Amino acid sequence: MIRVRAGALVLAAAAALTGCGGTADETDLGDPDAPGAAEPRTESSAAALVCADAATAVPQPTALPGEVPLPSDAVLTGSEERSGGRLVVTAVTPGDFRSTLAFMQRAYPAAGLTLKEGEVEDRDAESNFAGKGLVGRWTLREIPDCDGDTLVTVLVARA
Repeated sequence: MIRVRAGALVLAAAAALTGCGGTADETDLGDPDAPGAAEPRTESSAAALVCADAATAVPQPTALPGEVPLPSDAVLTGSEERSGGRLVVTAVTPGDFRSTLAFMQRAYPAAGLTLKEGEVEDRDAESNFAGKGLVGRWTLREIPDCDGDTLVTVLVARA
């Protein structure tokens, strides 16, 4: 049974674009600290918010740097290439929010990516990262009505 929740889709889409207390411009960046402008998208694979057990994987984009860790059980559900060599990938993992957060907080530094300017709340978290010639931002959101599944969104660009 595919469990797509319209309200959750709107909420997650807004969260993925804005982050906690942020604006859409903050995640539309080559430099995570500088505001970005609205711009046309180039290649896109639309991500629908679904529970991990019903997620359909999309092909991993070749533009995704190998240094960017994603949980091993994550199902890549969308990708979007933006101008300036920026890439946004969306995935869903059956891992609960806290274990997914622990993975991200360990895996990024282990991959040589420094986490900075992050924030953790009860059911969502985000952090900027930089290193190995990359800059970016990841966000995590617990998906309502999905037994603790977690939405993972990563914006990455070459520095």
